[in-house]
Amino acid sequence: MPEISVIVPVYNAEKYLDRCVKSILGQTFSDIELILVDDGSPDKSGELCDRWAKEDNRVRVIHQENAGAGAARNAGLAIARGHYINFVDSDDWIAPQMYEILYKLIRRTSAPIAMTGMISKTHYEEPVSLDITEVQYTIKDTKGMLKRFFRVNGEDSSIISTCGRLIDKKILQNFRFIEGTISEDVSAAFFMCVHSPKTIVIHEPMYIYFQNNSGVTKSKVTKRDFEYIKAFQRIYKFIKENIPEFSYYAEMNVLRSQFTILSKMKLYGYDKNDTEVKNSYSSLKKIVRSNLFKLMKWKMPVSRKILLLWDCFL
Repeated sequence: MPEISVIVPVYNAEKYLDRCVKSILGQTFSDIELILVDDGSPDKSGELCDRWAKEDNRVRVIHQENAGAGAARNAGLAIARGHYINFVDSDDWIAPQMYEILYKLIRRTSAPIAMTGMISKTHYEEPVSLDITEVQYTIKDTKGMLKRFFRVNGEDSSIISTCGRLIDKKILQNFRFIEGTISEDVSAAFFMCVHSPKTIVIHEPMYIYFQNNSGVTKSKVTKRDFEYIKAFQRIYKFIKENIPEFSYYAEMNVLRSQFTILSKMKLYGYDKNDTEVKNSYSSLKKIVRSNLFKLMKWKMPVSRKILLLWDCFL
């Protein structure tokens, strides 16, 4: 059995898949299996998956009808044989020592999860090699991770991604990604924060997130984008009932999610012929404007605060 199962949902990724797969199979830690889940791609992604399976016996392929990233990850989890699980998105890539470093730290500390920093790139760059003896990290308990998840000290949004984490499979025993949503990462990252008694947080970025300037993040807002807000509303409900000391932080993250979607609507537009979406815009603007002072006090980059003022007054 492999020590690590890497699960990669694949959809319309023929431009980037080889780059992603090479970074995984070229790891200094080689006791892995790579599960490529072709999520009904209409391009040649499925063919590329099959080609990689022929070239390297560590690669396994699932072909399924298009059902979204959550369903693809669940399909990968269902057949994963590794003791540890990692998720990578098909247009991203990772540093060559990532698994070796995460695995050794988990084994050394008995932490169920180790996570690396993430860095965004708009074009390919060779990852920087790291020396494991020089890697800086901290160990967070559950409350420490919840503070990080809610970005109490101004942390960036990479904390709500499930990528860049090596996860003990036992943590995921009763877990499944929410299917049919584009915000499955939010709930999943929250689950991992709550259910891991300690998490290793590595300061150096070893996961490279590809910022695709033509991707969905810069497309017009649709009803599906509001799932992002709903995810934080569900988390707020859970926190109020189970960990009430974090209620304020959870509430502020609901507000931040509303601010995020409002900003996207103003920056990239929305369907003004859709009455529901149009009404949501008006509602979000009222909510954000009425909570302007609370949001301005929250730790965020200055650029976000300028955007907030623009949302409210222009």
